[in-house]
Amino acid sequence: MASRRNLKRTLDDEQPATTRASTAPTRRSQRAKLQRDNANSNNADASLTATDGITAAVAGHRGTKKPSKAKPRPAAAETALEEEDKVEPSTSSADIKKEENDAGGSRGFWLMKSEPDVFSYDDLCKHDGPAGWDGVRNHVAKNHLRSMKLGDRAFFYHSNCKEPGIVGLMEITRESSVDESQFDPKAEYYDAKATKEKPRWYLVHCSPIRKLERQIGLAELRTHSGDGGALAQMALFRQTRLSVSPVSAAEFQFILSLEERKPEGKDTD
Repeated sequence: MASRRNLKRTLDDEQPATTRASTAPTRRSQRAKLQRDNANSNNADASLTATDGITAAVAGHRGTKKPSKAKPRPAAAETALEEEDKVEPSTSSADIKKEENDAGGSRGFWLMKSEPDVFSYDDLCKHDGPAGWDGVRNHVAKNHLRSMKLGDRAFFYHSNCKEPGIVGLMEITRESSVDESQFDPKAEYYDAKATKEKPRWYLVHCSPIRKLERQIGLAELRTHSGDGGALAQMALFRQTRLSVSPVSAAEFQFILSLEERKPEGKDTD
């Protein structure tokens, strides 16, 4: 019993005065005072009171956060916080539209084509860090690359395949820089006219945002490209050979809205 009384004194000494003063109710401090007054008493009732006081003090000490040590989070709270950390930023059409409005229309939107057997959206997701969008050898497309800004969004479009279409979303995470492949004689996109002093081609770096719930195919997009359609002015249908083309904010939002619809003229079962 003596050792437990000593423990009570030790715990009281370790607690900052401000902590003890602010802890309610005062019944805890009254019991502690009674325990110190009766420290040498052998009375059984006093012993029971002391035991009760020590138990309350120990429980109070465990529940009090010391200035020098952080109180461990309960397992349930830890799990909840971990689950919260795992929640990815929403990329729904509504949230992206809100971001666009909040940014005052400053964000740019694009469509970028790649052959899936050369570099697919899955390849982008597996890439170690931002991927350089190299190999663009069209001057109009190059100028689009050079005008891209950090944070711009782009559709990843699978081209020259059985079912071409938009498969994912990505973000421009590094603005334009020189495409070094133009200087490499062994590279597929080598350009003998390019020099280090006067480079001809540029690239941007992209990072994946998310894969679409379903592919939005070229045939489906084309159904909205007629006169009066939401995509009637889209560069994809006006400059069909461009591998990089601009997308208006309205077109971008409309295409995202198609993701949640049943593909027109197709059986989704």
